[in-house]
Amino acid sequence: MFKRNPMHTFSRQSYHVLSVALVLVLSWSMTSCISAKKVVYFTDVPDSNSVNKPFIVGPTVKYTDPVILTNDLLAITVQTVTQGESNTPISSSTASIFNPLNGFLVDKNGNIEIALVGFVHVAGLTTSEARELIKEKAKEFYKDPVVNLRIANFDIQFMGEFNHPGTFTFPAEKVNIVEAIAAAGDLAITAKRNNILLIRSEGDQKKFVRFSMSSSDIFKSEYFYMRQRDILYATPTRSRIQNSDNTILRNVSVVSSLLGLAGLILAFRPK
Repeated sequence: MFKRNPMHTFSRQSYHVLSVALVLVLSWSMTSCISAKKVVYFTDVPDSNSVNKPFIVGPTVKYTDPVILTNDLLAITVQTVTQGESNTPISSSTASIFNPLNGFLVDKNGNIEIALVGFVHVAGLTTSEARELIKEKAKEFYKDPVVNLRIANFDIQFMGEFNHPGTFTFPAEKVNIVEAIAAAGDLAITAKRNNILLIRSEGDQKKFVRFSMSSSDIFKSEYFYMRQRDILYATPTRSRIQNSDNTILRNVSVVSSLLGLAGLILAFRPK
């Protein structure tokens, strides 16, 4: 009776196991290489720039103050100068014109109400325009007033493939798209860098704008600077969607089982 050499059998088994492992490793390596190309920002910027010859993008878009909308919450302070007997400024103080919410809500008619000053229509004005308007009205009650005004609820909502999706309130109004994405923990590895969707409210309309973080042209876009209540949606890659359905995991499991079974059959077949 024919007797199989154990060392020969082990050798054949090892060979087929290694073959299967090699196929899986190569497949994983190819997938990783493809993914790496899709997660890089600003791919049009050369890798080997000279320090004395930087890559320049321009002219970049100029920042403009945001327009005040209804339901905005405005933080306003008025600083005045206290004068002495010789009419010489000796100290400064901040006028107490805060409401209990520590801000002024722009009502449905676009107005805010300030103590002494009264109702002021600010909707549709930029923050700098509203600042000057309030300053002029405050001159009737305050000596040389200095008005500070900003949007207190400068909120941006992040949806989709961000590492930290959710709603973020920014302390400053001058926020660009790069800073906003960084605040949300950056784009997830499963996000499409070349397909970011911005949703912006303008009056009774919604604007949908798609742009790419893979190109430095974003710095020249009119949508580079964010506005209050903007929504950013990071589109998932196809692999992310497939992983959600467990499609890839099921396919890998089936293929691995079939390859393993084939290896065993070949390893133990009679000569």
